[in-house]
Amino acid sequence: MKKSLSFITMIVIMLSFSACGKTTVEWNGKTEEMANLLMVSDITDLYEYVGLVDYVFVGTVDEIEHNVIPEKTKEHYDSYSEYRINVDKNLKGNLVSKITCRKMGGFKKDGTMLLVSAEMPGGKTIMDNGLPEVGRQYIFLAYAQQDGSLTLSEIFDDREYDADLLNEYTEYIDHEIPNDRERFTSTYDSGMN
Repeated sequence: MKKSLSFITMIVIMLSFSACGKTTVEWNGKTEEMANLLMVSDITDLYEYVGLVDYVFVGTVDEIEHNVIPEKTKEHYDSYSEYRINVDKNLKGNLVSKITCRKMGGFKKDGTMLLVSAEMPGGKTIMDNGLPEVGRQYIFLAYAQQDGSLTLSEIFDDREYDADLLNEYTEYIDHEIPNDRERFTSTYDSGMN
């Protein structure tokens, strides 16, 4: 009897630890602002936004590595979700076909979506409009970080990829407004491999 009770107690403890370590959740329909970012460029102007980022690509979300944001963040990247993305087509820059990216925002454990808002230089504030979903194809904008990792853009264009969207982004890239910020190269850049 003691062995059975010990075994059951051990299983209950293991299950509670696995529930605490949940790394992905589904959206419950509620959204909250996680942070307000002050932008140095007007990212509502997509010609300027495309000039600000290092990479623009068509990609399909293969997997969400994690999207639960801890109640108390200890490190900067605790405020980010992480995605595995298949790069279907490079539009600006040259990434390999399988990459991992971070995106600021995610979910509380209860499924409440946490998004950032961004204040433009002129004072206008816009709210991020969602997070990437598994199986969907988008046009992504991304920054290479000093450590070689990739961070997706602050404001996510959650429209699914189609020919019209490709034409729209091709126009932005062809007429981008260059930004003279410090640049890095991602370890996922095909020129690095």
